[in-house]
Amino acid sequence: MNPRLEKQVHQLYEQYHREIFGYIFFMVGERQQALDLMQDTFVKAFLNFENFRGDANPKTWLYKIARNVTIDYQRKKKTTSYVIDYFTPITSDQPTPEEVAELGDNTESLYRALSRLKKAYRDVIVLRKIEEFSTKEAAAILGWKESRIKTNLHRGLEALRKEMLKEGYTSETV
Repeated sequence: MNPRLEKQVHQLYEQYHREIFGYIFFMVGERQQALDLMQDTFVKAFLNFENFRGDANPKTWLYKIARNVTIDYQRKKKTTSYVIDYFTPITSDQPTPEEVAELGDNTESLYRALSRLKKAYRDVIVLRKIEEFSTKEAAAILGWKESRIKTNLHRGLEALRKEMLKEGYTSETV
């Protein structure tokens, strides 16, 4: 790879590595595994950067790679475990996933409730409500139509509300 492209990939890493880590961490729930998968994501991005046509936003492209790397890992591991955070994205001025994991019972209840949702619902909730992607961007990452994103988000949030009620929350707090 030429030095110019190498510099561009490095800039993408500097700009998005925290967000990619957070996204993967939400999906696998293990810090070290999330770090490994984040590294794999950027290695794949580096190896395929010359093929990146620029049709998509680089951030969306990286999330799609991260999602595929994580799915491949989960298929190999034959488990599907997700850890989900508050409905806000983790950015450099917010707590790390490790700090969020230590916040207590409310967060644990949310994690448990989200872990019981269908995978499609979790995927959409993470991308739209936690990572704050637009409907169009989430559709590009998941390879779905925008109407499917909207439908799954609506149904997923309703399913999450019901699960939170099972966790003991009242309808006023959900």
